[in-house]
Amino acid sequence: MVEVPADSHAAEASHGGVVAAVGGLEEQVRRFHVRSETQEQIIRQMQGRIEQLQGDQVQALLKPVLRRFAGLHAQAAEAAERARERGEKAEKDFDFFMDAIEESLGLIDVESVAAAPSAEFDPAKHHAARVVPTSDAEMDKRVHRVLRQGFTYVDAGRVFLPAQVSVYRYQPPQ
Repeated sequence: MVEVPADSHAAEASHGGVVAAVGGLEEQVRRFHVRSETQEQIIRQMQGRIEQLQGDQVQALLKPVLRRFAGLHAQAAEAAERARERGEKAEKDFDFFMDAIEESLGLIDVESVAAAPSAEFDPAKHHAARVVPTSDAEMDKRVHRVLRQGFTYVDAGRVFLPAQVSVYRYQPPQ
């Protein structure tokens, strides 16, 4: 039997204790990283939600202003149409104001739903304020006239201010 010096047993025991301690520290560091990643993910989610809520709040605050712009846009469109009917040069001025309103709204990522006469009625973008009878079956459920243009935020899931339109409804001749 080979006799091992006592110091060697103590060194091995000490080395085994160090290895176990280092292994325990490695596990603690791994768990710390897992907790850190989880907390960072939660923070990112909370930041995203805060940004969404801030955007919703801004939209809610701007809604009366946007409604007013939509009303001014409609008034300019009506004035341009009246000027066109009378052959007045003011038509171009009113068209300019309509374009300026749309450009201004574009600065805050608001765009027109582009409602137009003869376009197909889309209940997601249009509100039927009036129904106009027609004997032309092809005009059924088409926009007769835009009473007020609609607006939406760019890339929004839905329109926040539908266009008010009059819509053709087919009625067969009697």
